[in-house]
Amino acid sequence: MERAPRAGRRAGAQRGAVRLSDILAGQPADEATLAELYDLEHDEVTEDLAFYHAWAQRHSGAVVDLGCGSGRLFRTLLDGGASGIVGIDGSPALLARAEARIRADDTLRAARAAGRLELAIGDVRSVVRRERFTLVILAGVIAHLDGPEGAVRALAGAARLVEPHGVVIVDLLGPGELPPHDLPLSVDWERRVGERRVVRRSQLERHETPEGLRVDYATLTDLVEADGTISRLPARFRLWYPSPAATVALAGEAGLEVEAAFGSHDQGPLDERSERCIIVLRRSDDGPGTG
Repeated sequence: MERAPRAGRRAGAQRGAVRLSDILAGQPADEATLAELYDLEHDEVTEDLAFYHAWAQRHSGAVVDLGCGSGRLFRTLLDGGASGIVGIDGSPALLARAEARIRADDTLRAARAAGRLELAIGDVRSVVRRERFTLVILAGVIAHLDGPEGAVRALAGAARLVEPHGVVIVDLLGPGELPPHDLPLSVDWERRVGERRVVRRSQLERHETPEGLRVDYATLTDLVEADGTISRLPARFRLWYPSPAATVALAGEAGLEVEAAFGSHDQGPLDERSERCIIVLRRSDDGPGTG
């Protein structure tokens, strides 16, 4: 799940120029270290957990988490009643972190041993699976797909994966949380991990386009060791944020129609001030895989 890319706020990472399905590829910094920093930020996000727990209860059955990252939602989905989970991501480094998460959690480890939890590397725009799922999750993914074409491909793939009475949840930044202006390089956050101090600076440039807001986002992270040694990790990302109306239109092209729309994980209404744009979709009669 991504937040607004602005000073003092966390931003979703976008892939480099090498592999669009891997959000950490093509960066000058080590991917394993970037994945560690990803977890340092994302594991603090808890405001969406009750939402996904409730939807796992409502659509109990198999779940596929497209763009699962390091598996932050896995425990919540299992606790909500998911009969099984498939987590798919394009980043080997993030999936390695997911493996570590599974090994460290008794519930996740037991689910993995029972064949109820699977990790797979793959491009979220071209996932092919034989099974179907009652719940398909695309949380913080659309912003990483570089535009409408990639988004339609991912949504069409989701339509093929979801059962006829299941749902697809698309979760991205809402209009009220998009950065309103460019931001110069400034300290975004600072944390301490053991004896190491982590300081991240970020900057962004906005580009309004007919297909949505594009954001060029750069980070500079300093890892300061106890002896004062500093490792500096630069990274650059490109993000894309369609409007709620554009998201619904793209879903329609992919054979999906709206079941519900929310502007927050508390399921408040979606409007121009909303912090999130959460669209719950179901397959339309003429969607992929029907007939």
